[in-house]
Parts: sequence; structure tokens; C-alpha cells
Amino acid sequence: MIKNKIQNKLMRLITRFKFSRNLAISLLKKNPVIYRTENSFFSLDVNNFVDEINQNGFSTTFKIPKKSLNELIRYCNHTEFVGQNHKQKVKIDYKNPTLPDHQEDLWYLDTSIYKNCKEAYNLSHNKDLVNIAASYLGREPKLQSIHAWWSFPPKDKSYVHNYGFHYDIDSYKFVKFFIYLTDVDDESGPHVIIAKTHKRKTWFQKLNRRLSDKQAQEKFKKEDINVMLGKAGEGFFEDTFSYHKGTTPHKPRLIFQVEYSI
Repeated sequence: MIKNKIQNKLMRLITRFKFSRNLAISLLKKNPVIYRTENSFFSLDVNNFVDEINQNGFSTTFKIPKKSLNELIRYCNHTEFVGQNHKQKVKIDYKNPTLPDHQEDLWYLDTSIYKNCKEAYNLSHNKDLVNIAASYLGREPKLQSIHAWWSFPPKDKSYVHNYGFHYDIDSYKFVKFFIYLTDVDDESGPHVIIAKTHKRKTWFQKLNRRLSDKQAQEKFKKEDINVMLGKAGEGFFEDTFSYHKGTTPHKPRLIFQVEYSI
């Protein structure tokens, strides 16, 4: 356990610097080839998506089949989600996503969707989606994490620090795709991404994983701050080494995420 903590701290330090990150990647063992579905049930232009992620840190949206969306929703409607901090287990009605008054968390996660929902398994092994990840990462990816979660509004509607801009350090290199399982408008806590911040960071940014909204507005052009609205079933790729956030929601949001890493 102590060794793992030291390794994680070292990785989080190395990853902030391009040279040391690339050196570490070159020394890592190659991952075995990940299983891919033989026939993709939707067709994506792999090269175009990879070019977009390379350039901006995220892609344009894609849409999963209605059948896949319905299966993910059906699963989420019948499973128990776990509160992120207090670990309460709750079932959440998809059509009326409210929480009992005694529930204290704003985020409720399910991390067993990969093994318990066939459609989640199929999506994470979809040949186009895996090929996009492999091409972007520059080597065969591994599945780093797969989960779904509900985000709920703060009871007093106030700003929550954890919804602010930040970047992730989950591995030496990684990429995620997100799929909205509810319609997401400006009131639903849409995902926000600052374009091109996955490529290079100032010393200030290397030392500060979090930015306030005011700092983000001062440091970046308005057109580089992208709000990802979408209907249920729409998704996008992102290298979350980019600065990003989920805005504080005023109504519940359900999202599905798959992360690939080297």
C-alpha cells in the first residue's frame, strides 16, 4: 500500500512535465491487445476523431444507437448507486431522479456497470472507440475505469468547489469518452473543456491543478472555453489532462464514462 502511494505520487509529478512523461511512457511495458467487437454497431471516422483530440484535447460529439442507450438507462434505473463521500447506497428513479432528504452527497456512482451491464461492456470494447483510443495514445490501451454517475444540485443552489476547473492525472497518458444518459442543457451541469490545455501548461498550471472560473476567464480566450451540451445518447472523447469541469447543476444529470490508458 505504501509503495503504491509513493508510485502514484511519483506518477502525478512526472506526468505534469512533457519530457519526463514521454520518457516514462517509453519505459513502460506494452499492454496486451484489448478485445474489440468484430462489427461496430455504429461507424466513426477514427482518423478525424484522433485529429480533433490531438488538436483540441476533445472531439466533436457522436451518438450511440437508441437500443444501447435504452439498455444503459434500464440498468441504471435498477441498480444501486453509492454516494461518493458518505457511501450511502440508493436507487435513483430515472424518470424522477430525486434523493431522500437525509442523503448528503452530490455524486452517486456505480462502478460495477462493466461487469453487470452487457451494453457497457460492448461499448467499452467497440472497435471504433477502442481504435480511437489506441491511435491517440500511440499504443494498445488498457481499460482504466468504467462507471456511471448521477450529479445532483446543491440543496442551497450555491457554487461547489469540486465542480470547478481542474485537470486529471490518472495515468501517464489517458483518454476518456463520456456519454450523456440524460438530456444536458445549460441547467443540467454540462461538461466544460478548455481547448488545447492538454498540450502544454505554464509553470503556474503545472503547480495548480485547479482554477477558479475567474482565473479561467482571465487566462483563456472565451472561444476556447467549450460547453458540451447534448441529448441523451450523445458522447464525446476527451483527454482530461485538459482543464475541464462539470458546472454546478440545477437539475440532475446522469453520465457514463469509459477511460483508456497506457
